[in-house]
Amino acid sequence: MTPACSLSDRFRGARSRSARVGLLLTLAVFPSAAHAQLPPAPVPAASNSAATATPTPAVVAPTPTPETAPGPAPTTAPAPPPGPVPAPATEAQDSDDAEPHSKHKGEGNKKHKHVLAFDSGAAEPEARNSKDKQPAEPAKKKAKDKANKRDLQLKGRIFALAELSHRHETVVGSSGDIVTRNRDALDLSLQSGRFGVEYQWRFVSAQLELEVAGKPRVKDAFIEAGKRFFVKVGQFKVPSSTLELASPWTLPLARRGLVHDLMTDWMDIASRRPGVAFGYRGKGAFKPKLTLGAFQGTTFKQVAPGIRDVTLIDHASLNAQTFAARGEVTLASVTLGGWYEQRVGSTAVGEFSHFATFGFDAEHSQRFKSGALRVWVDGSGGESLYVKADKPGTDTSPWFAAARALVAYRFGGLALGEPYVEPFGFFAMMDPDTEVVTDFVTEAAVGVAAGFWDRARVSLQGEMTNGQRNFPEAFLDNQNPDHLSLLLQAGVRF
Repeated sequence: MTPACSLSDRFRGARSRSARVGLLLTLAVFPSAAHAQLPPAPVPAASNSAATATPTPAVVAPTPTPETAPGPAPTTAPAPPPGPVPAPATEAQDSDDAEPHSKHKGEGNKKHKHVLAFDSGAAEPEARNSKDKQPAEPAKKKAKDKANKRDLQLKGRIFALAELSHRHETVVGSSGDIVTRNRDALDLSLQSGRFGVEYQWRFVSAQLELEVAGKPRVKDAFIEAGKRFFVKVGQFKVPSSTLELASPWTLPLARRGLVHDLMTDWMDIASRRPGVAFGYRGKGAFKPKLTLGAFQGTTFKQVAPGIRDVTLIDHASLNAQTFAARGEVTLASVTLGGWYEQRVGSTAVGEFSHFATFGFDAEHSQRFKSGALRVWVDGSGGESLYVKADKPGTDTSPWFAAARALVAYRFGGLALGEPYVEPFGFFAMMDPDTEVVTDFVTEAAVGVAAGFWDRARVSLQGEMTNGQRNFPEAFLDNQNPDHLSLLLQAGVRF
């Protein structure tokens, strides 16, 4: 028989080993729960004896720290000695991250980042160095991607116009005589249908715009290279007055008016031409800008009542170019500009001459809490193409003078697509010949535009023009410039 004392000792040893194995299994499955239930206690020295008079206290898992996280405890009997957390805690951290990533991906990422940012101890320098070095490669990559970025943008706009007008017109009567009569009319038209594409790559940009209302034709087609110093080649607007350079979509007017038509269509000032331009765009408080260019001239082609057609001079002369320059500076919210154009003009088929033209202008734009004020003012002068028929003969071209002003105040529309209402007023006058009296032409317009800023608008405009009795007959092909009109315009931009 086995002695009683021996059985008792063996029973106590077995019970001690069973309790220890059970506790280790509990720690392996529920490490945080076991740690919370059992307070930490000093661990006595391990004993190799299977039988001990007093049971050994349970081993408590080390407290988790930001450096280490608890992991599965070993299933073997020996308990770890007291002291600092051993180095293999890194493996426990990796295994702990696996569970949050699989169940709560966002929280797992946040925990991982938090450890890198706020870890302490020996791993801190390595983590911080890696954090400092990581953005270096993405920064270089972003800069390279930005340099190689290519932007392609489609754009367009549509203007529809309804005009109710009362005019004086000169026609050939039934008896063959020239007679003047009044005409009232309501006209509906597609005023403009323009589509274009813009391309940007590094410091090179290109633009193509087609007008498809009526006979399709190219409006703008050019390539521009450079930022501060730039060169521009193709077909584009001649540098001139700010009112001529502004887009019809930017101006609140339903149309630019009679003085614009007389200057561009009948005296060949400004407008679009094939050419080349060189320029400089400065920075700083004044933002100076200078543009110099040479553009192919045009010659007279044919004339119809109220319409003058021209064509580009082709293979005719080494002196068929218009030379133009414009400079501007910005003072606070006002842009001041001046321009000069040695333009090519023509009054007969196949013939052309050079005429001097110059002008000054100012543009003001200021935003307020509830809206914005916009103002354009310009004045110009130069040599004219047309002379009053009964003016005494002269060997020199007459000089003209013109002035225009446009004022608008916008309520709302401070952000793209925001609703707005913008009343405006416009006045212009032109003296075709400074040596002749009673030959002025004047025009005035008032109206209101409303819609969604820079996206869609509807404009209602009333306008009136008047020409004095000595107004040159060659302008408008003997048509009377007097008229009253009520315009309703709808426009969309995309």
